[in-house]
Amino acid sequence: MRIVHLAAGAGSMYCGGCVRDAAMARALIARGHDVQIVPLYTPLRIDADLPVTEVHLGALNAYLQQLSGIFARVPRPIARVLDNERLLRFVSRFAVSTKPSQLGPMTVSVIAGSDGRQRAELSRLVDFLACEARPDAVTITNSMLSGVAPEMKRRLRVPVLCEVKGEDGFIDAIPEPHRSEALTLLRRNAASVDRFISPTAAYADHMAQWLEVERERIAVVSTIIDAEALHRAGPRLRRPFTVGYLSVITPRKGLHVLVDALAILVREGRDVRLRAAGQVLDRRYWREIRATIRRERLSDRVEYLGEVSVADKVTLLHSLSAFCQPSIKPEVLGTAALEAQAAGVPVVAPDEGVFPGMLGLTGGGVMFESGDVDALAERLAELMDDPVRADAMGESGAAQVARQFSAELASETMEAILTALEAQGDGEEAV
Repeated sequence: MRIVHLAAGAGSMYCGGCVRDAAMARALIARGHDVQIVPLYTPLRIDADLPVTEVHLGALNAYLQQLSGIFARVPRPIARVLDNERLLRFVSRFAVSTKPSQLGPMTVSVIAGSDGRQRAELSRLVDFLACEARPDAVTITNSMLSGVAPEMKRRLRVPVLCEVKGEDGFIDAIPEPHRSEALTLLRRNAASVDRFISPTAAYADHMAQWLEVERERIAVVSTIIDAEALHRAGPRLRRPFTVGYLSVITPRKGLHVLVDALAILVREGRDVRLRAAGQVLDRRYWREIRATIRRERLSDRVEYLGEVSVADKVTLLHSLSAFCQPSIKPEVLGTAALEAQAAGVPVVAPDEGVFPGMLGLTGGGVMFESGDVDALAERLAELMDDPVRADAMGESGAAQVARQFSAELASETMEAILTALEAQGDGEEAV
């Protein structure tokens, strides 16, 4: 089967969703399918040799067309210059807001598809799919890109699948009236999607209500973790007790909660360290965290590594005694926590979102009440005081992640979904 996957680039950020997309593409190729990845907005930052096309719906063209309809009439040769990979990579180095509060109008416009300001770019994308790519099925990386689904369904008449990965949190944070407008459009676009793909059953239940679609139209395909690449041969580090953080640095990811918990442990006289990695998305927030680090005299205990490559990520995980994903908003994927468990590192995570189900399945960590600094400090202290228990969690997490989140299992499930949709016929839109 020839499968085209529409994947949203994340600029200069290392993108967990992009890694998931790449892993699935690689696994489907291994099963004999012809997979092509089409980047949208910016080039993809994935450390893999995969069939990737040029960028479509480039970020510069999309932004300029949002500013004025004049740019939608720019001759294609000029528009192609603005889609140049090197130019997009250069521009993406400069922080552009990803805050929902500042992106309402453009979010609505992109979701509106053929009725939005980016209609010219979307039309070119569908032309490429119809005339060059010629897929047997199309998968979309998240529902915020579903504006292209109605036109794709009309012209290509092939199965259209759309992943859901937490975009409801982004949409719900957009101020009115744009939030309601975006949600109405997403529910309209859902009629052109044959199957939604969720990483967990619990999130599928939630999204069925949020999108107002039948629960049967949302299939569950687990996240893929390359456990072999993350496997740690030696024992887990015990001293000094080193906690890891791996995510973008923005308030919702909760790094401040972890730093405050670290301060409590240090005041108790404990020998504890923090190694943090990830792109700074909110510089004011990062300044506040650094001020806390100085005020609590933690400078010699906290190491910030910046953004890390795949190889550096593995090195980081192997240097840890424990891993914390302290998000103050529910996480849908929890990829970093799964990767830490694959490396044999026990995880401390909030008691909401994906984590109750994940840790219940893997036995690879403990939970604390979301946002509760004292509770987080207590869970970390428990792991420090009982290294045998912590080692057992690390071993259980590594074994279960390798078993439950393998590329073979996820791609087999996805293949079955695609095969079933193909057998049903592709001439009609979903109802």
